[in-house]
Amino acid sequence: MSEWRSLLTGDGCPTLVHPRHGEPCHDTRGAWAEALELHVAGCDLPRRLLRGERVRLLDVGTAPGWNLAAAWSLATRLPGLLEVTTVERSKEALAAAAALAEEGSWQAGAPGEAVRSFRAVQRSLQGAWDGAWRAAHGRVRMRCLLGEAAEVVGSLDAEERFDAVFLDAFSPQVDPGAWEAGFLGALADRLAEGGRLTTYTLSHPVRAALLARGLGVGWAGARSGRRGGTWASRGGWVPPLEERLRARLERRSARVARAQGWATTG
Repeated sequence: MSEWRSLLTGDGCPTLVHPRHGEPCHDTRGAWAEALELHVAGCDLPRRLLRGERVRLLDVGTAPGWNLAAAWSLATRLPGLLEVTTVERSKEALAAAAALAEEGSWQAGAPGEAVRSFRAVQRSLQGAWDGAWRAAHGRVRMRCLLGEAAEVVGSLDAEERFDAVFLDAFSPQVDPGAWEAGFLGALADRLAEGGRLTTYTLSHPVRAALLARGLGVGWAGARSGRRGGTWASRGGWVPPLEERLRARLERRSARVARAQGWATTG
């Protein structure tokens, strides 16, 4: 199998391209922009960290690390506390991401804060994949878990909940296991009241599964890249879907709930 390769995105920040199916890890229009606008904004991290809150973040799909870097950038400048649990299955992707941080050719053309945060995150990830909590920065604690996301999430303490979930696996077409209804339901169950989940996909089965497990689901808007993505929340506000689409998804969610044996949410 060929090695992971880098691809420079539109905002000057590189992403990684999978060596087998060729799908990039981020929107080619801007890896940093997507991380900020889809995930960080979608999970309401700026407001919560500015208010001095403790925010528990579950990051599904670590490599190459731009989503973590965007969250890190905020947390190191605001009074809140960020506690990150990040999950990755590919050691090769992590090694390729670490190599990007040492490669100087792209850094002059990328936003300075992006470069600083990305390099800081990569330093914190090195040698940290044993599941232990570490003080990565004065305002950031990090726990790095290596393995398949469904297995890792299932192994966490049953009472553990998160205020934010970044779901950034490869697409449902090439990595269907990461988007199965059972796993999506497990992620939904891990959300604390008022917590949010963000993902780039607009997939109807994905949205229906999240609805079936009791989350509000909305469209993030085209500004977030990759046609906008999806924001979901347990009890919080999300941008509303168009009425006909929502009705279609609700019918589908009822079928998902029956198939999974979940209680309907009304």
